[in-house]
Formats: sequence, C-alpha cells, structure tokens
Amino acid sequence: MVKHLIFISLSLFLFACGRSEGVAPSSEVTISVSPDNIIVPKSITTSLQVTGLDTLRGTLDLTSAAACTSDNPIVTITNGQVSNNYTGTSVVRLNITCTYDEQSVTIPVTIVPATLQSLTLTKTNLTMRPGQAQTIQVYGNFVDSLDYVFALEMTNYVTWSSTDSAVSTASVGTVSAGSSGTANITASFSSQSVATSVTVSPSETLGATPKGVGLLGTYYSFTTGPWASNNIQDPFEVLFGSRIDSQVYFDWSTGINNLGQPLYFGIRWTGRIYIPTTGSYTFYTQSDDGVRLSIDGNLVVENWTLHASAENASAPIVLEGGTYVSVVMEYFENAGYSVAQLKWAGPSITKELIPQVNLFPQ
Repeated sequence: MVKHLIFISLSLFLFACGRSEGVAPSSEVTISVSPDNIIVPKSITTSLQVTGLDTLRGTLDLTSAAACTSDNPIVTITNGQVSNNYTGTSVVRLNITCTYDEQSVTIPVTIVPATLQSLTLTKTNLTMRPGQAQTIQVYGNFVDSLDYVFALEMTNYVTWSSTDSAVSTASVGTVSAGSSGTANITASFSSQSVATSVTVSPSETLGATPKGVGLLGTYYSFTTGPWASNNIQDPFEVLFGSRIDSQVYFDWSTGINNLGQPLYFGIRWTGRIYIPTTGSYTFYTQSDDGVRLSIDGNLVVENWTLHASAENASAPIVLEGGTYVSVVMEYFENAGYSVAQLKWAGPSITKELIPQVNLFPQ
C-alpha cells in the first residue's frame, strides 16, 4: 500500500512538472523614446534612448535593439546617436520613428541653424579629498539665426584634459581626485573650450560652485487662433519641441519665433533660479501677449490677456541667499508682434534680465 502511494505521488509530481516544462510565461513590452522631442543645431550629434517596460523583466534599455529611422535622409541614427548633415539656413522639421517587437514610437525633430558660441561647465572651483569623484556636465551655448542663445548638453562629445593628471582627471562627466594639489581640467569641442580648477587635499570637503545654463523652454502651437479678447483658450495644445533657453529675453518683431513658429504659439519655461544674496527681490515680465509667472508655486504675475508689449511686476519677495526657488513662466502669442522677457531686481541688483548663470533647467 505504501509503495502504491509513493508511486502515485511521484507520478502526480512528474505529471505536474511535465505540464509546466517548456512553457514560459508570456510578457508584454511597452516602448518609449526619450527625449520625446529633439531640437538640435545643424551638424551636431545628440542622442536618444529607447526604453522598454516589460511586464515580467521590468525596465529594459532597448536603444541598441530598436530600429530607428528618419523620414528625412539628412538625419541618421546609430545605436541612439542622432547625427545630421544639414547645412541650410532655415529651420527643418522631421520625424524619427523607433520600432521594437512590432511597436513603434515617433518623435519630432527640429534642426536649427545655429553656431557654437561657447561651452559651460555646470560646476566650477571643485574641491575634493584624494580618491573622491564628482559628476559634471558640459553644455554648448549655440546662437540661432535670430541671435538668441540656447544650450545643449554635450558632456559625451567633448574631449577632456588636465594640467596635472596625478592630481585630477576627467572623463565622460566624472572628475576624479588623485593626490593632493591643484589642477585645471578642460573640456574642448571644435574651437571652443572651458576650464575650471580642481583642488585636492585631505582637509577639503566635497564641493563646487554651481553654474546655470538656462531654463527649459517647452514650445507648443495651437490651432484655434486668432483669439478674441473674450475667448482665450489653451495655448499648450500641440507639443512643438523643447530646448534650454539661456535667458528669457525674446523680442520677435516679425511674430515668428526662433523655432520658425509663425504666430499662435505658447511657451512654458521651467526650472530653478539661484538666489545669490538674502534680501527682497522683485520679478518682472515683459510680454506681448499673455503671461503668468509662478515662484515656488506661488502665482506672482498674471496678465493672461491679449495686449501690446507691457511690463508686469511681482510684489517684493524676501528670499534666502544660497538657495534655489522654482520658477514657471507661461506665455502665449496670438498674433502680430511677440515679446517674452524675465527680469529681476534685488540686493545690489539693478533691474536686469536674469543671467544665465543663475538659471537651472532642473
């Protein structure tokens, strides 16, 4: 009887194993592309990443596995590197489509005629102890065809050098400390370069001076214009593209902005402002047409109307030096002349455009 029970139990076990053997649970993958839009200067390489969300395996990097193609031959994509050979003088719009496992995602690409003006390091005057490391980013400042400056991250494309590699070296966005001393590290691209000092000592604390590159400008278009003054609608209807604007200081006399949008557009600038000194600050907008400005989530300026170029000011705000405040500036252009500017005044600061060094996109 015992033998029969053992045999039956073993048979049931083998039967159960046999049923499951070779049958793998099915999974589904949903893909996405980051960034979801690209604005890039002509003849400059940038990158994208294809990510898959697998129901069983979690998040997957599919950049090399996905097939990415452009609907315009001036752009090629290889392992996530987006290159263009455009040499023209006008803004070009195209699309990139990435496909994996019969799924496709398409993102818009805008190629802007622009010239590299300078490079910016996001940290300067680094201090470290031997053996420590810090991350650092490099941005290129490009002047577009309307003489406005925007920033593009170029950390992966610059060449690094050091005046004393025994003290400090840099590679792909990481600065490493060696023995005690002081060295200068330099990032170079084409004819442009930027350098900063690195001080290494057992008594030093990990530190650096942050340096801003601008605010993230997300550009939209709307199809419902022109609006009447009593019928203002949503200007953030269709995503056009995003870029880091070094400052908000635009004056488009023709109504056509730096991305070639002719009228009927909205822009949302977001990021942080570094406050250098404790004291009372006033923020100013100059706009044609509507504008809203929020500081640390508080609406401080609102003129969401159709109007000619006008300045609006916040009430004085007491802010602590050495800290950051969040900023959101929303703007729309309905028709005709276009202006969008962001200024401040504060301790030892006469009213001026907020400098790039104080603006951070994240």
